[in-house]
This record gives sequence, C-alpha cells and structure tokens, in this order.
Amino acid sequence: MTTESVHAHLTLARLAPEVLGKVGEAFATSLFSLQQRLAALPPPAAPHRDEFDVALAAVGRLERLGLQLQELARVLAGEGLAAPELVDLNAAARAAALEWQATATRRASRLDGPGADSEAVEVEVAAGVLEQLFDLAIDHATRLGSAVALEVGMQGLPARPMLTLRVQRRDHTDADGIDEVHWLLFGVLARACGMAPHRVAVGDSVTLMLGFAARDEAVEPAPRSAAQLPRTPVAVGRQVLLLEPREMPRLQAHRLLHDAGMQVDAVISLEQARRALRGRTPDVFVNGLPSDEPDCSALVDELRAVQPRLRVIELVDDDNAFALSLPGAGHAGRVGRGELARTLVPAVSQELDAAWAGLAT
Repeated sequence: MTTESVHAHLTLARLAPEVLGKVGEAFATSLFSLQQRLAALPPPAAPHRDEFDVALAAVGRLERLGLQLQELARVLAGEGLAAPELVDLNAAARAAALEWQATATRRASRLDGPGADSEAVEVEVAAGVLEQLFDLAIDHATRLGSAVALEVGMQGLPARPMLTLRVQRRDHTDADGIDEVHWLLFGVLARACGMAPHRVAVGDSVTLMLGFAARDEAVEPAPRSAAQLPRTPVAVGRQVLLLEPREMPRLQAHRLLHDAGMQVDAVISLEQARRALRGRTPDVFVNGLPSDEPDCSALVDELRAVQPRLRVIELVDDDNAFALSLPGAGHAGRVGRGELARTLVPAVSQELDAAWAGLAT
C-alpha cells in the first residue's frame, strides 16, 4: 500500500465519540500512573533536577489532555449534557482568566480578562461546555503567545455575542503549528454545539474568535455533510439490506448509509427483502422489524447461509441504544431510531471492520 493510499484511508475514517472517549481514558490513566511513579522516585541530583521537573510537568499536561478528550467525547455523544442556561459571558471570561493566571505565569504569558466594570453579555449555553471551551482556548493561547487578552462584545448584523482572544505571538512560534491539538478540539466542540470558531493570524498577532447565537435565535448543531461522515475503506462499496417499515427512519437511514459510500437496498417488508436479494448478497442487514418474529429469524438464517460474515443491526425505539453484535453468539447490534444521524454509520462501519478486518474489499 502506498503512502498516498494510507493517507487517503486515514482521511476517510472517522472515530465515533465512544472510541474517542476510550482513547482519552487510556491516555489519562496510563499517564497518571506514570506521573505517580515519577513523583515517588528519589529527587535526582541537582544538575538534573530542572529536567526532571520539566518532564513531570509534561506528563501532567498530557494527562490533562486525556481528560479533555474524555470530556469532549461525552459532549459529542450527548451524555450528561446539562440544559443551556443564561450565562454572563464577561463574568465567565473573568473567572476563566483568574483560574488560568498561575498556569499563564509559568508559561511566561500575561493573561488579561475583561474588566470588572464590563457590561453583562448574556448567552444561552451549557455551563460545562463553556468551561471546556475556555480551557481549550486559553490553553492554546497561553502556549502560543506572550500576552493574551480576553474580550467580549457584540459584533455583526444582527449583533451577536463574540468571545475574542487576542494573542501576541512569541517570536519563535508558528500560529499554524504549535499545540494544534487544543485548537482542533476547541473547533470540534464549538461546532458540535452550534457555535462558530475562527482564528486569524496577521504578523505577530493571532486572534481567536467564538461567535454565539443571539438570545432569540435557536442554537442548532452544525449539520454533518456527506464528506464528514465515516467512510472507512472496509465500509465503502459494501452491500446493505435495510428493512424498515417506517418511512422517515427508512429514508434517513438510506441517505446516511448511501452518503457513507455503501450500496443500499431499502425495503418495507420481508417479501420485498427477499425480492431484493435476487442477485445480491448483503454484508449487513439493518432490520427494523422485531427480531423474535419467526419469519424474520428465518430470513437472517437464509442470509447467513449465503454470507457467513453477515452482521445484523436492529433498529429500536430506545434512543440510548448503541450496542455492537457479539461474535459467534448470534446477537444483533442495536441502534436507536432517534439517534440514527449520530450512531448508524459508526455502528455499521464498526460491524464491517470486525467482520472484514485485514481482508481486501
């Protein structure tokens, strides 16, 4: 496989929030254990003490990044997300600047928040999400520059709240290269919550901006385009039989799977399903009928007879359902109808990865 094809495959792949969370968990747990072991060692000799402290601090920063990944994954998965509330953006920015003062000082970065007399600018946002956004933005900005100023105001027509971080860049830094992961995570979280992040670099200054919806505007998460959907090398071109008697989830599931690069036969009954099988062998059966119906079980047995690697995913009315099938046990995976946009394509892709890993498509 060429370098170009490897890069293309990696570009097409997308991680489900659950996978991202597990990566962050493993990352944070391992680094916390390493940090504890390093801290328990006898202090090194004087010539190496500073280097040891720098290494210990670096491990701590990486552990924090693992925790940030977990927090981001929970928001993207919709888990434990509190309802939006009215928050004074100026007060929140002052509190965040105060919390980060010690860290900014260690990084030789001056950090200024809005003045105490600043007029309140209220936004509707989940407080936990706003805290994560401040952490990621200030973490990025204080690494990037020697001076960071947080400002809040109303901009645009119609006027909308805008959080701005003005950064005076250090001479030896590159705005497009340093600590890029925090800016990327900031952008993913902001867009997932319907906000608009921007970054502009001009000469020695970098401006980070986050636009909020006005209070009378509904905040909707940014829609996912077909280019953003998971398109793993295993999933692209695979055959899916979709049996769903309900029109709306059937149309939605067909569009999602088609946009992800799969060949889809969408039907509303077992009779239509059998007709669709003429000349086709599905790799995945997405089933919206009760799995315990004898005729449905018989169809699954027929499909497995011609495709031993067949994976089955049931569509259910429990929106929190997201389970993969158990290899060798005959149990189907499960996806909630109300969360198809978020879970269907990752579920089908992971089932195909499990069935066809290491094999050519």
